[in-house]
Amino acid sequence: MERPFDDVRVLDMTYDLGRYVGRLFADLGALVTRIEPPAGLPDRESSNGDAVAGQDPAIYEFEFLNAGKQSRVLDLQTDNGRAEFAALAKIAQVVLLERGGPLYNEVDWLRSLSPSVVVTSVSPFGRTGPWADAPATDLTLQAAGGIAWLSGRLDDAPLRLPGSQATMISGVYAAVATSLALHDAKATGRGHVVDVSAQECIAHSLQNSIQMWDFEKKISMRGGEGTRDASEDMFACKDGLIFLAAPRSLGVSWNALVGWIRETGHPAGEVLSEERWADRVWRLTREAKHILRETLESFTRQYTKEELTQEALKRKIVMGPVSTVLDVLEDPQLRHRHFFESVALTHLNATARFPGAPYRLSEPVWSVSPAAPLGQTSDRP
Repeated sequence: MERPFDDVRVLDMTYDLGRYVGRLFADLGALVTRIEPPAGLPDRESSNGDAVAGQDPAIYEFEFLNAGKQSRVLDLQTDNGRAEFAALAKIAQVVLLERGGPLYNEVDWLRSLSPSVVVTSVSPFGRTGPWADAPATDLTLQAAGGIAWLSGRLDDAPLRLPGSQATMISGVYAAVATSLALHDAKATGRGHVVDVSAQECIAHSLQNSIQMWDFEKKISMRGGEGTRDASEDMFACKDGLIFLAAPRSLGVSWNALVGWIRETGHPAGEVLSEERWADRVWRLTREAKHILRETLESFTRQYTKEELTQEALKRKIVMGPVSTVLDVLEDPQLRHRHFFESVALTHLNATARFPGAPYRLSEPVWSVSPAAPLGQTSDRP
């Protein structure tokens, strides 16, 4: 894989929301150094707080988010520790900070060490504003960012998505913004301060919810816009769940589904052929959803996810398996792409399979040809 950041040095001072940023840079070739506190120091303010304390789930998350990084133990409360850090910072191109971690409030000092450095700080709500110092967790950030409001079923309460969602999405946005700032810093010698709010990152990733409010003054709801048809849901089968989308707007999918059921002679085919299923408004009702679930599952429970998926592909039915974690780990397409990599777990003296880099680059990302003169076409897209 092309590694565009082979010549980039990154100092990683993060401990939670910013940990994935360094991992993404390391995947692309950067030399990422985690600055760790001496054993026994408190895990925030005076350290980067990435110690694990022997909890197995935390160790796996720790290993995944820090894969590809090296570590350096420095006591930033001492003159010698700060001097050693300053020597590293003078040759670094990127410094990653996080609210509550070391040097978060010393951006000016960091910039004085290298005028072209990119300093990226990640915090729950940004460096400024009325919530700048507000406490936050992944749950509160999902709620404040809006993703909890849009998750779950329409008839139920908002739902927190599993995993460290705030950490992952903040890492993606912070990495992109840092890369842009780094590109400019390399070209101009001008440094940058990148201020990343986890809440804003989550809000920005809500598909078109913000635009829906801007243009139509509508608040997006769980279930989405136009995805409340009785057929658009998960249904039980022999070995798990399948997802189906066969609203009347997708007539091919619905007609092929009903035709398939009728071919088998299953009584569900007759029920789903009734005229009322052509009524788009009725299909949005609770009654229609209840009837469809009972009727369709009496058919789908006879088949496995794989059997249903293969038949759906042949018949152009929008239907597919709902994957479990194990399904994802054993997915043949991901295995073919070598998506998962074996990583040695230093804290457990074992190995585990983790997702590798979320991208594969076949050519340099910065090699953009100059624009062609008017009237001519470039040989590159």
